[in-house]
Amino acid sequence: MRYPTISTFGLLTAALRPVAPRRPAWCRSTLTPATLAAFLVVAATAPATSATLVVLAPHPDDGEASCGGLIANATAAGHEVVVLTMTGGELGVPGMGPQEARALRTREAREAAALLGARAEMFGAVDGSLAVDAPTLERLADTLVRLHPALVLAPWPLDVHADHQATGLLAWRVFQDRRLAFELYFYETTNSPHTKSFSFTPTDFVDISEVSKKKVEAASRHRSQNAAEWMEMYVTLARVRGWDADVSSAEAYAKARSSSGLGGRTEPASRLLPALREPSAPR
Repeated sequence: MRYPTISTFGLLTAALRPVAPRRPAWCRSTLTPATLAAFLVVAATAPATSATLVVLAPHPDDGEASCGGLIANATAAGHEVVVLTMTGGELGVPGMGPQEARALRTREAREAAALLGARAEMFGAVDGSLAVDAPTLERLADTLVRLHPALVLAPWPLDVHADHQATGLLAWRVFQDRRLAFELYFYETTNSPHTKSFSFTPTDFVDISEVSKKKVEAASRHRSQNAAEWMEMYVTLARVRGWDADVSSAEAYAKARSSSGLGGRTEPASRLLPALREPSAPR
């Protein structure tokens, strides 16, 4: 089956029917059955007001590799993007001590984010040792309260690396915090030779066809990581997701949903699917 495509960060807007949703309309899930595929797209327009997007990156380079296209689309549309890098990537530079490696990778993270119009912040955890515990959770929640994001992106918790798993779980836990009211979407990763996030099922796609080269360029700014050796895996993954979304190149995301039984925020179910709630929307 084909899924609806988000052509830019602001694709699904309140233009479908002017309302005042609890969360921005441009970050709603758009998954619909094939029989309602005519609901697909509204022309992309910049939002009336800017919002903040936070990308939780387990290591420097993860944000650009997985979400660089969406970041580029978002900043071009006038949104603020913060790449919050959870660890310093201290173990990722062979032959270099942890402090020196952290300093180098911090500089690279800031340069890569800036190329996409975003800014990088370092969370401060140590590579390979990111913990899912109460102190880390509280610090992440405090950081997100300060940044006040409308949208948070995090790696799928069933990922190939322990720090990726921890970042996804931390995001899921803080998503339940009633002090915060952001939409949470998970992103996928890929790894040599042909491993990708386990059991990842997208709900939404972002068309990155016009910014795919910029995404690769941003990832390449992490020079210590030799992106030329592995970035082609992400280019190939984007082509596959583009086929799913019926565009040249796409990134895939999975929308998180809470429930009252989890003790956090909940999203009541509607009686109808989106297409049937918008009878005046273009078909």
